This record gives sequence, C-alpha cells and structure tokens, in this order.
Amino acid sequence: MTSAARNGKGKAAYKRKREALKRRVARDGLTCVFCGEPFDLTLPRGHRMSFTADHAQPLARGGHLVNNELRPSHLHCNSRRGDHTDPEVWAAT
Repeated sequence: MTSAARNGKGKAAYKRKREALKRRVARDGLTCVFCGEPFDLTLPRGHRMSFTADHAQPLARGGHLVNNELRPSHLHCNSRRGDHTDPEVWAAT
C-alpha cells in the first residue's frame, strides 16, 4: 500500500469513486470481472460474495488509490487475485 493511502490522502475521493461504481453496477447490471456472476447488493460488506472495487493496477504493485481504474468484483474473487496483475496477452507474430 502506498504511503498516500496509509496516511488517508485521497481516501474520500476513492470512496466516492467506489460508490459511483456500485451505482453503475445497480443501474447497468454489471457483473464480477473475475467470475462473471451478478452482485447481490443487499449482502453485508464483509460477506464473501459482497460487492467490492478491484484496482486494475494493485496498490502493492505501484497502483494509485484514486487515479486507477476500478472494476466491480466480489470480495472473494478480489481476495483470490491478491496483488497479482492481469496476465498480458500477446498476439502471435
């Protein structure tokens, strides 16, 4: 986690961005980027299948708390991913 995230800078902006993503999930019916299953937005925050925002570039790998793409995911799916980045797919030459 970056020092800016630890000392609270940008935390309010991140929360606003996360809540905006949650509203898009409810409005557009977005699904988890990892498993493709829909969200039950009535589940409590700590439930393994509850909504969470995934940072495309993990914070532990230099990702920024606020200036980073957020993607909808289940808590369990996001935890399984950990701080790994998505694999790059290269086209055959």
